[in-house]
Amino acid sequence: MKLVLTAIHIKASPRAVPLGPAMLAAVLRRAFGGEIQTRILNLFLDQPAAECADRILESDPDHVGFSLYVWNRTLALETASILKQRRPDLVIFAGGPEATADQAGLLCNPAIDFVLPGEGEGLIVETLDRLLKGATPREIAASARPIPVKDLATLPSPFLDGTLNLADYSGALWELSRGCPFACDFCFESRGTGGVRRIPFARMEAELELFAASGIREVFVLDPTFNHHKANAKKVLRLIAAKAPDIHFFFEIRSEFIDREMARLFAAIRCSLQIGLQSAHDEVLRNIGRSIDPADFEARILLLHNADVTYGFDLIYGLPGDSLEGFRASLDFAMTLLPNHIDLFRLAVLPGTHLAETAHDLNLEYEVGNPYQVIASPTFTREEMALAARIAHGCDLLYNQGKAVPWFDIILEALEMSPSELFERFAAWPESHPAGDLTLTQRDFIGSLFAENGNTLMGSIAADIISYFGYSAELMDARPVESGSQNPPSRRVAFNHDPVELLAQMQAGTISLEELVFSLPEKACDAAISVNDGTIGVQVSHRPPTKQIAEEKGAEDASR
Repeated sequence: MKLVLTAIHIKASPRAVPLGPAMLAAVLRRAFGGEIQTRILNLFLDQPAAECADRILESDPDHVGFSLYVWNRTLALETASILKQRRPDLVIFAGGPEATADQAGLLCNPAIDFVLPGEGEGLIVETLDRLLKGATPREIAASARPIPVKDLATLPSPFLDGTLNLADYSGALWELSRGCPFACDFCFESRGTGGVRRIPFARMEAELELFAASGIREVFVLDPTFNHHKANAKKVLRLIAAKAPDIHFFFEIRSEFIDREMARLFAAIRCSLQIGLQSAHDEVLRNIGRSIDPADFEARILLLHNADVTYGFDLIYGLPGDSLEGFRASLDFAMTLLPNHIDLFRLAVLPGTHLAETAHDLNLEYEVGNPYQVIASPTFTREEMALAARIAHGCDLLYNQGKAVPWFDIILEALEMSPSELFERFAAWPESHPAGDLTLTQRDFIGSLFAENGNTLMGSIAADIISYFGYSAELMDARPVESGSQNPPSRRVAFNHDPVELLAQMQAGTISLEELVFSLPEKACDAAISVNDGTIGVQVSHRPPTKQIAEEKGAEDASR
């Protein structure tokens, strides 16, 4: 039997690792040896369905399995339809979270022969064994039921057994547990198998040693609440510090389990934390099975901030009982805590969740097909949802993509504007002021706000601050250059003030634009910003002020 297990990723990135299909391939190899020839195929959302079908058929398979998620369901089903048209004899099945949540809906699709719900390792072995013994796909479709993996120690590691070759990837997905101790109404994670099961520590250690030896740069930890079991989390963090100090790790955590020791342990490794705030209003969160004490949340985030740990937040707009003003307030609260990034999502009513069961009683209006997003609620109109989406877009563009963290607070304070208002206004700016350069777009936008207030001098300093940090970040993100290179990445930038003097004053503690206006002399200049060995360098070449240039040019023209 020839089998293709297909992973459709959002985009090419260090996260685009087919861990789910690899877990299935590993158990199939252990169970059947060479009797089943399994190929793992990586595809991406920007590929047309016909191209995906071509790639799948390259190995002339007998069976094809798709890992279905909200984001890839449409493309996967389009691809499956093309496959059925070209190869009516091909057996096509689906698994993964989306297939588990909407098993009945997928079985109505003529391109899908059967669905494997729940955790797939035990079920795929049983299913393919039945097919090899003569069972029909229709019989499988009628009888397939979840087979939970009670003990994760019984599963082979696709990294350690060679199913996944780390040389083919720049990152890894690292599964540490399954299940979730919480039951948030909008999430599917805690449904199905109850409780939390963990990967054995010895296997974690072996995989971590392999990651370190392979040279991969990033590891994304698959554990929905990594720090829920404090002792275990701290043990893993100490292991990472000892075994893989050069790899950057990404964790999802809950704020209420952060303590001072844990903050220090996070600070001792290269990592980024994502924290699910969702809303700053306890009365809203209680509608979805969560709660928050804003003061406690702020105090625990302060532990991370003081330890110099990188962290970001998730917020959801459209939650039951929330409003546009409530969402604005949550966003403004989150921004006071100086996150490294902030992801804003429209609420989705995912099949199989408790929210899907209560959405009718809550009078939520939402899309019946994926991505199942909320359109309106009794407290959040369609127009307000559209405006919230606009604020979310402005936030992502200005703050996340624009890497505004180093300068955002100082400029926001000078503008005396709330973050949500700033994001809302910025969302419309690129449409009417296309620049093709995000840092330049930020500079022009912020400058226009200061001009509105009659503070053009303050705006010119703000522009210099944005230019320095924006172009420095751009260069830092560029392809690394070997140490000692004669041509490190660089960019020539025009400044209104000497950037070296500006940075010196900021580093000395002058972090108010109002103070900088009085202490920083105007000195128009060009500067070459460069990066070498991870260090930013600035080489200034002064030029005459604009007025002097104009006068000199006029005199030169008159003498001709």
